[in-house]
Amino acid sequence: MFKIERMDKPSYPAILKIPTTASETYTLGELLKMASGKLTKASGTDVPLYVSEQAYVAPASGNEDLSVHRINSEHEYRTTFAADGSSRVVGDKVTIHTDGAQITATTSSGVAEITKKLGTGASGTEALVRF
Repeated sequence: MFKIERMDKPSYPAILKIPTTASETYTLGELLKMASGKLTKASGTDVPLYVSEQAYVAPASGNEDLSVHRINSEHEYRTTFAADGSSRVVGDKVTIHTDGAQITATTSSGVAEITKKLGTGASGTEALVRF
């Protein structure tokens, strides 16, 4: 899960309602991108645009819009390492895990900049990141 930890300029981001992809499951705090005008999970080297503000399972048809907030470079997000990130240091840019809710320890074409490790960086420990 990605949740806002700090903001350079204190102001809560606006909640937007954006169309969802049919038959996709969304989780609270999941990173999202746009594909064909609809939200879908961001992972790997995808540059995320939004963070989900709710859990939702979209049906095959008649799906609802999802509540999200836009990623902002002035926001710092708290998340967890999905893999052993003990060798990662502040300033490293890592990729997004396939679940869209965590970071990996992979730096090749990384998109999430580590701003602080909250522990050793072992799998499951928390870190702060910016996009």
